[in-house]
Amino acid sequence: MFLKEIEMQGFKSFADKTRIEFDRGVTAVVGPNGSGKSNITESLRWALGESSAKSLRGGKMPDVIFAGTQDRSPLNFAQVTVVLDNTDNFIKDSGDEIRVERHIYRNGDSDYLIDGKKVRLRDIHDLFMDTGLGRDSFSIISQGRVEGIFNSRPEERRAIFEEAAGVLKYKTRKKETQGKLDKTQDNLDRLEDIIYELDGQIKPLEKQAKTAKEFLTLDEERKSLNLNILVEDIKAYWADLDESNRQIELAKTDLKDYYAQRSRLESDNQRLKERRQSLSQTMDSQQAELLEVTRLIADYQRRIEVISLESSQKAEKKADAQGRLADLEGQKQELEEALATKQEQQSQLTQNLADLRQKIADLEKEQSRFSTNPDQIIESLREEFVGLMQKEADLSNRLTALQADIEQEKTAQAEQSAERQQVEKDLDQAKERAQEALEEFQLAQAKVKALLEDYQTQAQELNQIEANYRQEQSQMFALLDQIKEREARQRSLEAIQKNHSNFFAGVKAVLQEADRLGGIIGAVSEHLTFEQDYQTALEIALGGSSQNIIVEDEAAAKRGIAFLRQNRSGRATFLPLTTIKPRQMAPHNLAKIETAPGFLGLASDLVTYDAKLANIFQNLLGVTAIFDSIDHANQAARDVRYQVRMVTLDGTELRPGGSFSGGANRNRNTTFIKPELDSLIAEISDLKEKLSQQEVTVAGLKTARTHAQEELTNLKEAGENARLAEQKAELAYQNQADRLADLNQIKAGFTADRLENSDGDLLAQKAKVESGLAEIQQQKARVQEQLDQIKDDKDTISAQVAKLNEELSQARLNERELAGEERFAKNESNRLSLGLVDLREEISQLTQVLSSQASDLSQEELPKLAKHLEEAQSKKSDLETSLIRLRFEVEDCDGQLEDIEEQVQAAGKRNEELIRRQAYLEAEIEGLSDKLRGFARQLSEDYQMSFEQAKEQAQSVPDLPAARQDLTRLNRQIKALGPINLDAIEQYDEVNQRLEFLNSQRSDLVEAKELLLETITDMDDEVKSRFKTTFEAIRESFKETFVQMFGGGSADLILTEGDLLSAGVEISVQPPGKKIQSLNLMSGGEKALSALALLFSIIRVKTIPFVILDEVEAALDEANVKRFGDYLNRFDKASQFIVVTHRKGTMAAADSIYGITMQESGVSKIVSVKLKDAQEMVG
Repeated sequence: MFLKEIEMQGFKSFADKTRIEFDRGVTAVVGPNGSGKSNITESLRWALGESSAKSLRGGKMPDVIFAGTQDRSPLNFAQVTVVLDNTDNFIKDSGDEIRVERHIYRNGDSDYLIDGKKVRLRDIHDLFMDTGLGRDSFSIISQGRVEGIFNSRPEERRAIFEEAAGVLKYKTRKKETQGKLDKTQDNLDRLEDIIYELDGQIKPLEKQAKTAKEFLTLDEERKSLNLNILVEDIKAYWADLDESNRQIELAKTDLKDYYAQRSRLESDNQRLKERRQSLSQTMDSQQAELLEVTRLIADYQRRIEVISLESSQKAEKKADAQGRLADLEGQKQELEEALATKQEQQSQLTQNLADLRQKIADLEKEQSRFSTNPDQIIESLREEFVGLMQKEADLSNRLTALQADIEQEKTAQAEQSAERQQVEKDLDQAKERAQEALEEFQLAQAKVKALLEDYQTQAQELNQIEANYRQEQSQMFALLDQIKEREARQRSLEAIQKNHSNFFAGVKAVLQEADRLGGIIGAVSEHLTFEQDYQTALEIALGGSSQNIIVEDEAAAKRGIAFLRQNRSGRATFLPLTTIKPRQMAPHNLAKIETAPGFLGLASDLVTYDAKLANIFQNLLGVTAIFDSIDHANQAARDVRYQVRMVTLDGTELRPGGSFSGGANRNRNTTFIKPELDSLIAEISDLKEKLSQQEVTVAGLKTARTHAQEELTNLKEAGENARLAEQKAELAYQNQADRLADLNQIKAGFTADRLENSDGDLLAQKAKVESGLAEIQQQKARVQEQLDQIKDDKDTISAQVAKLNEELSQARLNERELAGEERFAKNESNRLSLGLVDLREEISQLTQVLSSQASDLSQEELPKLAKHLEEAQSKKSDLETSLIRLRFEVEDCDGQLEDIEEQVQAAGKRNEELIRRQAYLEAEIEGLSDKLRGFARQLSEDYQMSFEQAKEQAQSVPDLPAARQDLTRLNRQIKALGPINLDAIEQYDEVNQRLEFLNSQRSDLVEAKELLLETITDMDDEVKSRFKTTFEAIRESFKETFVQMFGGGSADLILTEGDLLSAGVEISVQPPGKKIQSLNLMSGGEKALSALALLFSIIRVKTIPFVILDEVEAALDEANVKRFGDYLNRFDKASQFIVVTHRKGTMAAADSIYGITMQESGVSKIVSVKLKDAQEMVG
């Protein structure tokens, strides 16, 4: 592997896109100070994953983007692309070329790409881990880093040797494994805590479950005996109820007779009322009809008078309208005749214009035929004739050659032999055997493929189950953490509530002595609950009242005050239930506030409390309104003229009078413990239910994982057997395929098939050539005919052209004249059409007027109206007579109704006595029914059965008093058992099952922990082995390289301690002729040369694709620089060194030189020279 190229744009001083190509060997990068040489090495480090802006000589990462100059604007992004040649597969599982890109934008966003695909920064680090090419590797030595090797501590210096040993991946994996181990230990600790809790619960639950089972046995016996007694009681009460029902039936019979008589009287009464109402309605309708007839008579008389008056005026108007209509009809006929004439003339003009345009088109077509010079046409036709003759000659030659080839092919086909037939026979047999072997191989291959797919599917399913198991297990542990956190908070709140530590000193003192003082109910904040959303608003609404103490009466308040005064414990406010009265908001203000936007309710309506404390909370909160925001509250306050106290959800208070109060408290202490405690209890219950469900899910996934692992093992064994069978079948098929290939090769020597095919091809080509010759003959005859015709007509063409031009000009002139006449005729037709439409509209109006006059009443209608008038007067007389008769009938109905009313009053007195008797019996029945309903309810609730079912199940009780004594004895035995927890049986089973499940989880975690510890131990052993081997190799190489670089002296590498996992590396050097006790006493040049010796020692031991050195020899003198350059050339030319330098000795050792210039201020440019090519050009 080697560095192939670097491409930069916008990186530091390289504003323009710059591409630098590198070869193997030594490449020098030179240029004046500040020209941007080191930016090349920094661009490589940045692209390979450097994440420290300080290491790149910047304050923050966007500083690497080109910042602009006096003549150039800053850029908004920078990108660097590094291309590595990987043809030697130095980095496994990668292509022949690795392309790494990194982009950064001015806003801080970054992109990372490997071979064009977006990746993470970690992916780049993983790609180059332990290759010697990472961002912190020793393959890139920047300015000042040489001395840093000596100035660093031994533990820091160890990183260079770890990089060379290739153990970073093991350290990374160990760190990840250690994280998993810590997580596993945390989960194990949590399980241990829960198991410890469950161990403490299991024994009491076992005892409670035993007691519950004994209770169930006694309770079953008690229920059976109680059922027998209950059935006997029900039978006795049913007998009493039947007797009472018989008595009430007699009373109901008497009442029924009364109701029949009353119904008859009411029916007669109703009939008479309906008769009277009918008569009244008839009278009303006849009275209305009489009024209508009277109105109709007056109307007839008026219409007769009007008709007589108008008949004389209409005759004159009708005569005038008829005269005007006759004139208009005449004008209409004249216009229709003129319009028809114009339309006919327009149609004729349109036809003439179309004929003329067709004539012009024919003339133009004829003219185009004579537009070309006849001499040119003749010359073109002659050229075409010569071309056809040339084609004819070529085809004739081709035909002769084809006939010769056909003869040769026929001769070759005659040379077939029996050897070809034998080869074909052997070939057929070989194909059959190969086909059989192929089918067997394909069958074995399909079986392997199917098993492989099943294995992969099962492996994916197992991975999915494993992932689900881990995920669900993590969720289970997360739920455990949440429950522990909330239970801790619950205990804290309960402790606060018990000790009253959230109250003032005086309140706290009274509440702690509440039992001794007597009459103390508790603090206000302890007796109300509300939704969490309202907490801030209600804290402000109550204010200091939340710490007021509710007491039963004034005496309790006095005792509390005396206690505080006596013990000097502070002050407190007491609210006696006997003195505090509720407060209510004025109705007109309440009506306005309820309709205001953002109104959430009165503070007293948003809290829940005991009903007996209603006066207290109505007094404290009944006149405070709660709003969602200060704007809505302010608007509502203006509506009620600031007469109501309002509080918003964020705690802002608008007080009566218009003052505002708000802000935020520095601490979040609250006196409202109960709402949060209730919410916590509900939340813990919820979480425990979820945890129970989660444990069931985890147990199911664990079972599924075990089953999937077993299936995967079976599939693996079957796959290995199938793979062996496939290899045998493949070997057999390969032998047959080789035999078949040999026979095919022999057959390829025979040319019979080719000759047959060639013969057919040649015959087809011959037929095609002969067809082409015939077609050319026809084309030649056609061209010759055209030539002869044009020669004969050449003299008359000019005259015809002149005549055609004259006719065409005359036709176009006539076309323009006809078009003008046609437009005039069209306009005239439109004018006549509009006039005709107006006339028709006026005629229609006059016709309607005459029709309406004709439809009016005429003088002839007068006799008909007179007849109607006479009939109406007769009808009026009949109606008046009928009304008198109806009045007499109504008076008769009123007399009969009075008689019936007297009879109804007499029957009512007897009815009262019957009703009292029925009420007594119904009360008795209701009492018996209540008893029976109670028994039925007891049967339904205690036994879940009806009376019929109970009779079937119950046994007869010969001695009812003795049975009742047995029932009393059973009740005493049950009471002696003490408190019974019937849920204990289910709880015990549930806790026992959960304990077994958690113990299995603990076993899994212990196993996983041991596996992780074993993995860490294995990785530590591998790190020790690799580090020791590499360190010893580098140590020996350093001793040798130091002597070569200094021309004498000695050097050594020493571990600071015996633990190979943490030991630092000390450097001990002794330049020739000197005795140095400390590395700090060495000169800069000696340090640099010693560091280079160490670097070259590492390179000799660890294969590094390329090394970049940035002015590492700056501190060396000329002799040592030459020695440095010579040492570079000792390495194989397959190695690659890129050296940033100012020194001539280093340049002399380089194969290529890149010069960095700043022709434009602040912008770096590249100039490259290959020294070997330059020497050859000079030579």
